[in-house]
Amino acid sequence: MDRFLAISPKSQMWLFHFALALNILGMVLTDMWVPMVVGAIVTTYLSIDAMVRVRYVLPIKKAMRELEHENATLRRKVNDIEQASDY
Repeated sequence: MDRFLAISPKSQMWLFHFALALNILGMVLTDMWVPMVVGAIVTTYLSIDAMVRVRYVLPIKKAMRELEHENATLRRKVNDIEQASDY
């Protein structure tokens, strides 16, 4: 999911939504239907992918990172207690 690293995921989402709106506007205003339909399909996919990434994937990754950190902290505490009880 780390395909576009030059701009933030939220900016990507807005960029792809804007591109989709321009594609739809182009379909309404011009007679170039085939390229516009293909462009609309591609930008729809990119818009949905970016929105899913911003709303679901990134918060889950953040939560997983926090849980892994908490798990490591608890493991260290358990190891310290086990070492103290061995003496």
